Amino acid sequence: MRVPDIRIGETYQVKVPQRLPPALRRPPQTEREFIAYMRLPRHCGHRFELTVTDLDAENATVDGYETATTNRTTVPLTPEQAEALGLPTGSAYEIDGFVTDTDGNEATFTVTVAYTSLPAIWLRPLAEPVPIAPSSARFYRARIRKKATGLSADDVDRAADEAQEHERELAGQALDSYQAEEWLRTAEVEHHEWRRISSLMTETGMVTYDPSKDPQGAETDP
Repeated sequence: MRVPDIRIGETYQVKVPQRLPPALRRPPQTEREFIAYMRLPRHCGHRFELTVTDLDAENATVDGYETATTNRTTVPLTPEQAEALGLPTGSAYEIDGFVTDTDGNEATFTVTVAYTSLPAIWLRPLAEPVPIAPSSARFYRARIRKKATGLSADDVDRAADEAQEHERELAGQALDSYQAEEWLRTAEVEHHEWRRISSLMTETGMVTYDPSKDPQGAETDP
């Protein structure tokens, strides 16, 4: 996005490229920078939500924070607690680890990760859908045709029903996850291809699926 179109306090999608620019690969100087330094590479090739806190129009960058969940925390010990644990005096101590309840169930809580100097061009409107590249769609259609080769009409129908169920499951997950939304785009393509093959077999009376008899079977694959 262009910097003039970005508003402080608003939340946007951040579309992170597969490779981070050198400016974002520099060693961190503070603990806060270290957390962002370790987390940002995990977003490469994916998207996450960022609430903008500052803009740099000259360098076309933004600062902001991501809201995430975790079950790990670090808790400093008071001198009295350290003494109760029998730890040597003269040092400060902390407990770093995972939080569970007394039954051993994972307990999660919300944290924020602050980022600085992210390229404004990475930001996209929050409501913009996650697309699937045409080359990727061709690849997944070709994969389904390969799986369908030699299957009967009943087998193809069953596979189409399973693909539809998988698509529905991902549709629910995609409400809260950009990664699930990416998977959903793939599932939609695969479900549609199974249905197309099923209709083709019904219309032509094909006993088992043969891609050489499919008008779209020769689609150029990536």
